[in-house]
Amino acid sequence: MGEYSTPEIEDRIAQAKATKWKVVNLRLCSLTDQDLRQLLTESGIEKCLELHLHKNEITTLPPEIGRLATLTRLSLEANILTALPPEIGQLTALTKLDLWANRLTALPPEIGRLTALTELELSDNPITALPLEIGQLTALTKLDLARNRLTVLPPEIGQLNVLTELVLIENRLTIIPPEIGRLTALTELDLSFNSLTALPPEIGRLTALTRLSLNINEFTALPPEIGQLTALTILDLWGNELVALPREIGQLTALTELDLSANELTTLPSEIGNLRNLESFSIAGNPLSPELLKLADADIAVFLAHMRELQS
Repeated sequence: MGEYSTPEIEDRIAQAKATKWKVVNLRLCSLTDQDLRQLLTESGIEKCLELHLHKNEITTLPPEIGRLATLTRLSLEANILTALPPEIGQLTALTKLDLWANRLTALPPEIGRLTALTELELSDNPITALPLEIGQLTALTKLDLARNRLTVLPPEIGQLNVLTELVLIENRLTIIPPEIGRLTALTELDLSFNSLTALPPEIGRLTALTRLSLNINEFTALPPEIGQLTALTILDLWGNELVALPREIGQLTALTELDLSANELTTLPSEIGNLRNLESFSIAGNPLSPELLKLADADIAVFLAHMRELQS
């Protein structure tokens, strides 16, 4: 056995050296903290472009990680990390950082130096707050924070003006800042499984949105500005406490899927009949008339025609 803890690791390091460290693949090889420290002192490792360390037993990312100034992808998912060192901010060429399924409770402010980053995967961590410096990641197109413990989003989130996908499912959010309206490139927004009671009117500025998921929250109403999201094709609202829908919902004529099941709706606005492109529609589990429930369940086209008739 050489410098590393297993022959498999030795073999993979040898392969990386043979290719001048361009890609180092050490996933699923029981890599330890000591192995990682040894790797990061290797001569030539600073030329590495991709470092894959996912599904190992790493508990600490050593400060030597800062040596990898040309690194474009760092995969650390499914390890046991509880923190990131400040030196993470030295990886200024990084475009993708995968950290899902670790034990991170916070991000260092130095994360804001990763201004080339386009994808940041942080799902399945117990992160309770985001640093204000998150707003400096202005190249981000995807930010996944699913299944964390966030209670608020910093206003600086609104500075991510090229972000197209924001995933916040299963957090502890009770409010969305109005700065969300500045994310005008967003096409997908998932806020399901939180404790939200309202959307800010600024939501109407997200005119590029094609999918909006708001399942399992505590909404009792939607702002009329929802009608400005005319690119929406999917709107999921099941498992809330909606007692009414704004008439402006009828402006969402690109919708193909609308799920309103398990709410407290007693009536529907007749304008819902304008949603002629609907292919999937559910209102089950609402205290609506049995006739309306049956009609919606039987034939969407007939139901929509019925609702249009109510407008005349």
